[in-house]
Amino acid sequence: MTGMKMSTKIHYSGEKRFYGFLYRIAQPLFGWLVNFEAIGREYLPQEGGTLIMSNHVSYLDPIFLGAAVTRELHYMARDDLFRPQLWGDFLTYMNAFPVKRGEGDIRALRTALSLLEKNKLVLIFPEGTRGGGGKLGEPVEGAGFIVHRTKVPVIPAFVKGTEIILPRNAKGIKRAKVAIYFGNPLELSAFRKLPRGRETYKLIAQEIMRSIAELKEKASSNGK
Repeated sequence: MTGMKMSTKIHYSGEKRFYGFLYRIAQPLFGWLVNFEAIGREYLPQEGGTLIMSNHVSYLDPIFLGAAVTRELHYMARDDLFRPQLWGDFLTYMNAFPVKRGEGDIRALRTALSLLEKNKLVLIFPEGTRGGGGKLGEPVEGAGFIVHRTKVPVIPAFVKGTEIILPRNAKGIKRAKVAIYFGNPLELSAFRKLPRGRETYKLIAQEIMRSIAELKEKASSNGK
């Protein structure tokens, strides 16, 4: 699929009409910039609390993941991105919520759990920060904590190409092909039966990263 054709007729199911409006006007604007394709969207539940666990290579990842789904997407963003306040208010409206990087942010984790209890679609980057060099990073335990405390479906995702559009320390943007791969809901019931604790959360996070790595291999074999 070229441009943003696969998303131009999406109806965003949610409470914020302006949210969907922004994505609709953004899609044709992005059309000249990227060749965008989303594979495996059929694995995403259309309702109910759901977790998307994705790799993270660019600040643009939440935007393209949001454009690939048909529901409002909630996601964590580094707390310093919410300054100045006007920009922070916009991010909050677009369903971002702050997380303090480099420490266990209980408030952010509780926010994610609360959203899932309210049947929202929540995006988590288990690596905790943007990766680089084409390699997946080590996961943080917080991703495992959220999964262990819920029974919601967990959908792995792999994003490729956003790092080309907006590289680290870049002064401009480039044209690129962006592909997002969604995988089958993960079978994590055995992990959820394990006792609470850092070792359990670490095991869950590693299992999530393993599934993301499989999607990365699929993307490589498809040449996308």
